[in-house]
Amino acid sequence: MSKNIPRHSTDDVLDPLNIEVISFEELYSQKIAQETIYDYHRASFYQIFRYKGRGNSHFVKNVKITPENNSLLIVNQDILQRFSNQDCTGDMILFSVDFFGDTREKINFLNKSSLFQNDYAIIHPRSRKFVKQVELYFSLMKIQTDKGQETKSALLRNCLHNLLMIIEREYRIQKRRFDSPVNQTYTQQFRALLNQHYLTEKRVYFYAEKLNISEKKLSQIVSSVHGVSAKEYISEKVLSEAIRLLKNTTLNQGEIADLLGLDFTYFIKFFRKHVGMSPAKYRKKLESMIE
Repeated sequence: MSKNIPRHSTDDVLDPLNIEVISFEELYSQKIAQETIYDYHRASFYQIFRYKGRGNSHFVKNVKITPENNSLLIVNQDILQRFSNQDCTGDMILFSVDFFGDTREKINFLNKSSLFQNDYAIIHPRSRKFVKQVELYFSLMKIQTDKGQETKSALLRNCLHNLLMIIEREYRIQKRRFDSPVNQTYTQQFRALLNQHYLTEKRVYFYAEKLNISEKKLSQIVSSVHGVSAKEYISEKVLSEAIRLLKNTTLNQGEIADLLGLDFTYFIKFFRKHVGMSPAKYRKKLESMIE
């Protein structure tokens, strides 16, 4: 089935410079984008999303990410993802390794950067200074790319390099702050408890009580490690199991809802909210892709 997931190449999406700085609004206005971004796909280039306001979301694999205002989401190349059906606000930088890696030093930077060691990275707006620095480089690069072929690639490349270094420095600070041995222990215990009880217990309170910490503290820890709240992480666990059952079994919707410990009507609403379609429609889509 993975062979049927579309992969967008730099030639399909990026301009001849192999870099784009574009707002969500501009992206949504493009017909070709409207036909592809809401379904799962892969991109052969790196993506830096900068979110403004609230109510934004993005899906990486089966994880729904809900970034806060002024936060950044960096998605690695060739990672399964899709955009939310609800329009987001903000802008993004899309760039290829061919654009950035004009020297061996810069290729090594990309390969070793902590920003690209996982499928995605979330950077929170910890300080006003950081938000302003990011805003400045986004603005500078937007001005340059809007000039088209007249722009200087070297200037754009240096701006991008500086921006990535600023983001990586902030990301490392946040990782050191949140990835303490204590927090890692809590997240490991939370995941173990969730694997054991998610079919019957979906309340954050249940897991926080088991760990002897507050619900707020548990959500902060889970968010710092996984980029989503404890409630959202529990929902994604349930959603992943629902998708697995739809893919690999012949159980009907009612049977899957019962197995997941959910009311049938709630299960349909829950699945539609996170996937954008009903379980039945999702299964039919899977079957058509396999055929």
